[in-house]
Amino acid sequence: MFKPMNIFFIIILCSMTVTTTHSTGKAAETTGTISVVSFDGLGYGDAQRYIAKGIMPNLEEFQQQAAYATDFVTITPSLTAPSHAAMSTGAEPSKTGIVSNQFHSSGEKVKDDQSGFSQTLGVTPIWREARNQGKVTATVSFPDSNPDNASAATYAVYPGGTIAESKLHDLEFSEIKDGRIEQINARTSKVEEAVISLDIKNSPTQKLYILRTDEKESNYYISMDRKKLGEEISPNDWMAVALNLHNLDSAGFYVKLKGDPENKEELQLFQGTVMGGLYKGPGQFAEKIQSEFGFYPAADEIDAFKNGDITRKEYEQVGERFANWVTDVSFYIKEHYQPDLLFYYYSLVDNELHEFLLREPAQPGYQLANVLEKEAYVSWAFGQADRAIGRIKNNLNDDDHLLIVSDHGLEPIHTRLSPNKELEKAGLLVKDKKGNIDASKTKAYAEASGTIAHVYVNLKGREKKGIVKKEEYEQVRNEIVSTFTNRTVFTSLTQDPEKVAQPILRWLTSKSKNVEKIYMYPTLSVLSSEEQSQVYPYETIWTDDSEGYSELNNHNSGDVFLSAAPGFLMGKDAKVAVEPTQELGSHGGNPERSQLRPILYASGPMIPPGEMDKRITMTDIAPSIYELLDLQIPDFVDGEVIWSRE
Repeated sequence: MFKPMNIFFIIILCSMTVTTTHSTGKAAETTGTISVVSFDGLGYGDAQRYIAKGIMPNLEEFQQQAAYATDFVTITPSLTAPSHAAMSTGAEPSKTGIVSNQFHSSGEKVKDDQSGFSQTLGVTPIWREARNQGKVTATVSFPDSNPDNASAATYAVYPGGTIAESKLHDLEFSEIKDGRIEQINARTSKVEEAVISLDIKNSPTQKLYILRTDEKESNYYISMDRKKLGEEISPNDWMAVALNLHNLDSAGFYVKLKGDPENKEELQLFQGTVMGGLYKGPGQFAEKIQSEFGFYPAADEIDAFKNGDITRKEYEQVGERFANWVTDVSFYIKEHYQPDLLFYYYSLVDNELHEFLLREPAQPGYQLANVLEKEAYVSWAFGQADRAIGRIKNNLNDDDHLLIVSDHGLEPIHTRLSPNKELEKAGLLVKDKKGNIDASKTKAYAEASGTIAHVYVNLKGREKKGIVKKEEYEQVRNEIVSTFTNRTVFTSLTQDPEKVAQPILRWLTSKSKNVEKIYMYPTLSVLSSEEQSQVYPYETIWTDDSEGYSELNNHNSGDVFLSAAPGFLMGKDAKVAVEPTQELGSHGGNPERSQLRPILYASGPMIPPGEMDKRITMTDIAPSIYELLDLQIPDFVDGEVIWSRE
């Protein structure tokens, strides 16, 4: 009989296809920790790409030492929240209820959506089930592990959400005459103060006070208390500012002075995203995490970088700080609380690919200089992921196990679709004079995320203030299907060909010899069936009687499910049905596509190294960990065990 054990499993999530070869020998006993580390968006193809470029030497070394999968697929939809839910439970979205990153829940009004990252899973995740079976478990920043839900780990660290957006503040200084002058340990002719207000959600306005000494070399001090001098800040350094908010275990943000410190007229203060954090666990866990590591920091400042509020170097400093914070917190928990099972998560690769994945000529802005610039950005993110992998590898004990996995990869995007605009054109969605959806007249609404969308019928008796009668349901659903099957999404382009985006034209030209016919006729019927399949952007249109929909069908699922062809992104709100994209990388579609496939590497005393040559799915991860922990596998698990104890 295999004895209960502690195992260290690190799961690094990436997008790639993987499989496993089952062990033929009996597993050895171990007393380590299982850490599951997810690298969001790190696909298999990209992992091999950046290994070959010399950017991921630590992953290359680990690949040579570990078991690695060559046929590994995630679930449909290939989105972050559903994939992580499947990984942590072993169950399909039909059971977890996490059918998208954003979805509509039955009983709510049209356009009232839910986050797939904050909902309680429909079945128990392994960190809770293992806890119920006597194990110590921990999660750090891992999707779907919100400790405010019933399925929390023993110890949990989770983002409490954005409570104020970043902002670049102009500073207007005026002289002060109060006790703070006496706190400055230097003679100065004058002390000036600038005050900025923080727009904190659900909280009274809080102010930040910046003091400046009027000297040959000015000194600056920052405080949240007008009676105190505060801490001195260097114009070249970031400073952490903690907040005390009653509903969060931690809250705070980073600031940095921008400009010439000797020229107060042009000096600005960048106030980073104000983040909340949740630290939950027995005893003094929250206090110890707060004391050792401070508040939960922002993972990135992408909007500030795109707006020009911070430089690329400063943007990268934010990402590096967050990655190090996650690693440090996870290592601390592993050392001081010795969990049997530890899950943690990194988002920087996914963040960068969404914004900067510029690799195909059909994409907007595809010019050599742009391609090289954005490739440098993406390479930085993969380099950061590899540095984290190196630290994780070096932290392993002899009895630990490490599993490196990802949720999905990303594909280059050239065009943005708006299913709601198509529904509006078909008369199924109605907007009021202000441009908002009129629930009293709308029969159907699409909730989009990544490259997929769920379309919900506004059914009377099921939805709050629903208008579609039960006897009309099938007709409305058929109209939705017809809208995306028989109507060309290029109708808006045919009406004014001169305004057609060049990236779309280039893509169409590369796919069909008869592309000019699209601009002569309102439908695609003039094209052959093969040509239509090449140019029509809605690749999958499913209803509850469609083959394959059973694994996704849940009360949170749409009455119609849409999945885009490669290169197309879904959007909720747009003035036109088709337009060039701003987001250059995305995911969500058919998980069999090579660029969407995640990675899976694993090592430890119980796992023989080498290629795993059997197909593995995302739902196989949880039952394999149950097996390694010698715990009972719940009946709801859909996946199969990868590594046997026998």
